[in-house]
Amino acid sequence: MTAIRVFILTTDGPVEVQRITAEDPGVQSVICLDGKAVSLPVSPAYEAFVRSPTGVIESYFGHSAFRLDVSGRISEGMSWQLGVFIAHGLQAQGGLSGEGAGAAILTTGEVDRDLNVLAVDDVPAKLDRAAALIDELSRQGVEISVFLPNENTPLDPIPARVVPISSVTDAFVTLGLRPPVAALPVRATAATGASQVGRKMPVALMAGFAISAAVVAAFWLFWVERRPAPAEASASPPPVAELETTVIETRAPPGKSCAAVNFETAKPIVIEATVAKGGQFVDSAARGLCGLAYRVTNRGQPVALTVLAVRGDKGASVLRPKIFFRNQHLDTGGYTSLKVKPPRTDVPVRLQFLLLAETAVNEPVVLPAPFEPLADSITQVQWRTIETDAVQDGFSVQAVSHVLIP
Repeated sequence: MTAIRVFILTTDGPVEVQRITAEDPGVQSVICLDGKAVSLPVSPAYEAFVRSPTGVIESYFGHSAFRLDVSGRISEGMSWQLGVFIAHGLQAQGGLSGEGAGAAILTTGEVDRDLNVLAVDDVPAKLDRAAALIDELSRQGVEISVFLPNENTPLDPIPARVVPISSVTDAFVTLGLRPPVAALPVRATAATGASQVGRKMPVALMAGFAISAAVVAAFWLFWVERRPAPAEASASPPPVAELETTVIETRAPPGKSCAAVNFETAKPIVIEATVAKGGQFVDSAARGLCGLAYRVTNRGQPVALTVLAVRGDKGASVLRPKIFFRNQHLDTGGYTSLKVKPPRTDVPVRLQFLLLAETAVNEPVVLPAPFEPLADSITQVQWRTIETDAVQDGFSVQAVSHVLIP
């Protein structure tokens, strides 16, 4: 699809969405300034906008924590929500871009739970502050669209296409994106309030999870119980997804520390390596590792991607599980990133990932219920069986492993 830049209109001037990075679901979403370690005061509002049940991003894009980098400061308020939601939609469908893109949108508006776009204040002032940017983009030959709530359509003409909208769907259709469809049906649990995903659970088992989500036996019993009959599952082998996984290591230069890298007083050394056949990365040294991420690129047909991970000492029989993504759409050539906290340990640590892809993305994708709530730990035997059973459930599965040595 066409690469598009996204600018949020503010009274201080337009602010560009530079990058969206999925983070560990255990942390809060944050808006950072220009790629730096500077969290903007609007970050708690972004966290509420992302995470279910208060927000909408998790429900529609299947992940509960993000870092969003912007080019300038955004004050408190809600008028940034429309631009942020559109940016997430473009990111999910491989269209969010930066400088050099042939199209740009400028937007302001509040988004409610039903994805209606609500009117906001100070639109004339915001458009006035964006005049210089519109002129510059026009000189560059960039196609410019200004998305505004219906009630905020300007009376005076501006040198750009103005698109009045009443819902986020209007914006998606105008941009040629697939309309947003809730990828994550959410229900609150009595014990934790965590979101629930997937096929319907038996009532008795739901009660068991509410009592103790960490009970591995209950987790495993339901997983086995819901499996389709082998004959039925094997009747139509799932199509194979073409996913490429790359590890990205950030290290301090000689004589410098990770603190110097984090505070941008030293330029980091970035090392990338694509996983070899068999799904095993070459072992990496944990010492001196300042940052660790994995990029998953879709080289085949569009897919809905779920990433399940476990972590444990090399050779350990008990592993700690985690969900990185649930039903994240990746177009051909699209990619997403998994950020992992580098381990501080005296023994080798193995990180293992299952990339579960479904290629029938024209229909809402339903994630198997046993993926959440997760137990506190699972065994290696259970991990291997999950891979086997996911194939029987119709997923295209790729296993990736990476060992970090002290």
